[in-house]
Amino acid sequence: MLKNYRTTLFIAIVFLSVSSAFAQNRFEGYNLFLDVPETHKVATCALRYVSPQTEITITDLNRATPMRLSNCGDATTQLAQRGANTVLRGSSTNYKWCFTGEDKMYRVTFKGDEYAGQVTYNWIPDSQTTGTYNVKDFGAVGDGATDDTIAFKSAVAFIASRNGGTLQIPEGDFVITSPVTLVSGLNIQGVSSLPTTAPTNNVVGRSPSRIKLRGKNLSLFRIGECTESIAVKDVELFAESNENTNGIEAVGAFSSSQNFYFERVVFHSFNRGFYAHGLMQTNLAWQFDFIKFNHCRFVYNRDAGIYSNVINSTWKIQSSFFNNPPFTPTAKADSMNFERAGGVLIQDTFGGGFLSARGGVFLNILDTTITTIIGSQTESTTASIVYNEVKNPSAGDYSYPLNIINSVFGDPIIFNARRTLVSVGSLYGPKTFQADERLRVYSTGDRFCYDGITLGCQSPAQSNKFDRATVIFMTGQPGEGTVQGHPTLFGTDVQFGMPVQMPSFLQTALPTGKANGTMIYCSNCRRNTTPCQSGGTGAPAMVVNSQWSCL
Repeated sequence: MLKNYRTTLFIAIVFLSVSSAFAQNRFEGYNLFLDVPETHKVATCALRYVSPQTEITITDLNRATPMRLSNCGDATTQLAQRGANTVLRGSSTNYKWCFTGEDKMYRVTFKGDEYAGQVTYNWIPDSQTTGTYNVKDFGAVGDGATDDTIAFKSAVAFIASRNGGTLQIPEGDFVITSPVTLVSGLNIQGVSSLPTTAPTNNVVGRSPSRIKLRGKNLSLFRIGECTESIAVKDVELFAESNENTNGIEAVGAFSSSQNFYFERVVFHSFNRGFYAHGLMQTNLAWQFDFIKFNHCRFVYNRDAGIYSNVINSTWKIQSSFFNNPPFTPTAKADSMNFERAGGVLIQDTFGGGFLSARGGVFLNILDTTITTIIGSQTESTTASIVYNEVKNPSAGDYSYPLNIINSVFGDPIIFNARRTLVSVGSLYGPKTFQADERLRVYSTGDRFCYDGITLGCQSPAQSNKFDRATVIFMTGQPGEGTVQGHPTLFGTDVQFGMPVQMPSFLQTALPTGKANGTMIYCSNCRRNTTPCQSGGTGAPAMVVNSQWSCL
């Protein structure tokens, strides 16, 4: 009996071993690929499909095992052996394909469309469709030297075939050499976004989860048309070169993309950390909407940390930090540059360089709708805010205000176009503002120097306040230290101290077309004259029956 038992056990072990060796994994996918074109003339989504007639070549990545592939048992996939490879075609009804094989990963390649060219992905078994995937499961190494581009593209394509999921970026230094297109419903989750060379005194200099762009004139990640709901968290995006490189580039023309969220992401050493722009096919009018940065860092990006040139958008930059490189003739070193944007909110955000190496502009604006800055500050920049730096004569309007609330800006704020400024409870330097009469100012509770007792503020005579801007409303400030109080201003030229002071005009300059009841002071008019006549020592004047009458 014991001998028979041993024999039976041995046969069972052999059977299990053989069965395990020939166990079949199921692989499911679609004829899809991801690519962001720029020369298209009609709406072209980043996620596209090739014809079911397209041949897909399957390559065995494990040469130690025989290539035994078979159909999944249905009619969705046509499978044929072609030399050392196997060729399949997807379903003519839903573009789906399916096969079984012994290995844990196979490579699929096929010809894309006129924009994409050859497409190559590493594909993993359907049994691993848990909704959360590790980029190393797709062949990534993360040793800082191996090219992991195919692994990243494969992981995103696999998630696209499931209509969304989470891609985990474990500890590692992952090298990318060509742009990886992101897909709707994708969550990228790293281990940590501690910046490379952060001042932590740790001998390990790089971030635990770092994705490194190798090369010039390209982007690490790209977002195209028809893309929604992407989140990236706890990862550092790093560039080996800042020559025309981007951490994340969003580009499109026709179909909108929206809802993008970045939390604890570091954009390090690119030309532009985040770059969104429309294409000329639709005159830059691409709808790229609802973009939020939360606790992100933008470190030494040569041209700008964030650069936007899309008309339709809504941006929120919150609790973030811009560490600008030095401004030079070849490096603008701006924190944020919005050539066009449909609404910007900047909150609890800091930007700047160093006293010996000033950065560029914290907020560089050509044209936006409502822009609001709350609780933010700059230091050691060439300018805090510049509006219409290029002095475009068509830029500027009074409909959309620039709002500054409880913020601190000492470096210049420059306006080169019409704009409405609403400022509440903020601190500026005595000569921060550089503007002409086209700037309309509404100021409440603002200060224009540091504490007059402790730091010896400049006197009002040495301060230009809002420079030559048109002050519509401005609250007063009591005398303090070397700073004298000033009266409250209401209207362009009406003062409120204790008494009311009306604007003063010469008789020859009395404004025309004013409504009945309008009052001014005529400095050279004679009293009791209707219409007002010159040659006197001055008189109050009122419009009565559509003409000026001196009282």
